[in-house]
Amino acid sequence: MKLAYYPGCVSRSTGKDMDASTRAVCKALGIELVELEDWNCCGATHVSNELVATGLAARNMAQTDLEIMTSCSICYSNLRSAVLNLEDLETRKKVNAVLDKKYSGARVRHALDVILECLAGNDERIAVPLKELKVAPYYGCLLTRPGGIYSPEFPTILEKLIKTLQAEPIDFRLKTFCCGGPIFMSQEEAANDIAFRILSEARKAGAEVIVTVCPLCQLMLDAKQKALEQKHGTKIEIPVLYVTQLAGIALGLGPDELGLNMNAVSPMAMMEKVYERMTE
Repeated sequence: MKLAYYPGCVSRSTGKDMDASTRAVCKALGIELVELEDWNCCGATHVSNELVATGLAARNMAQTDLEIMTSCSICYSNLRSAVLNLEDLETRKKVNAVLDKKYSGARVRHALDVILECLAGNDERIAVPLKELKVAPYYGCLLTRPGGIYSPEFPTILEKLIKTLQAEPIDFRLKTFCCGGPIFMSQEEAANDIAFRILSEARKAGAEVIVTVCPLCQLMLDAKQKALEQKHGTKIEIPVLYVTQLAGIALGLGPDELGLNMNAVSPMAMMEKVYERMTE
């Protein structure tokens, strides 16, 4: 399988572990990634002009005829939104008028979907079965939007991958709840309360790890977890992994390859349990 790879801006900053684990997992699965040579911001949520955001996304997608894969659900949502907007011929005409390479169509896929496709029916690729590992599937807001691929209310693809890795997805009722990230700069206290609610619910549900598909969600639930523990005087201690990191563990990849040293809440104790269960 050969795919165009759109890393997204966060892969150069707080999402370096997402990028590293994506590349490592794809290499292990025999997926050839061709990084877009001259990619730019996807248009993200801070670009308020829809036409400008569509144009930014179109410039990326016009660089390749391959299917485009990204690991970031924010980028995934923005690129897919642009694809839909560009179905309008007038919008496409305006965008192409300012592009050197003209947009003519694209298919955008999330790494989650690609990994699941490669692993479906290939149990022999699972080097470290994640038996009995209780995983909270956390989608956040954007993987399911715009609609047409996954159900916004009842998505199941994360659960399918978790089961494929031989782990146990818990019934997590806040799995599509906003992490609070989009309002963090303007309403920090409210955003922190939202993140704490999600973490507390995962702990009550018995989660040993939370798996996410979004770097902003990962930042809110992982990087801020210790500060939220101090504020509320309680222990949560749940590692929050990108889906590519969780898949990489099951594929037998090492912590350095998956960027696990970059996680604020160390997943090493969880990994030790996984290995202990495998040897029993």
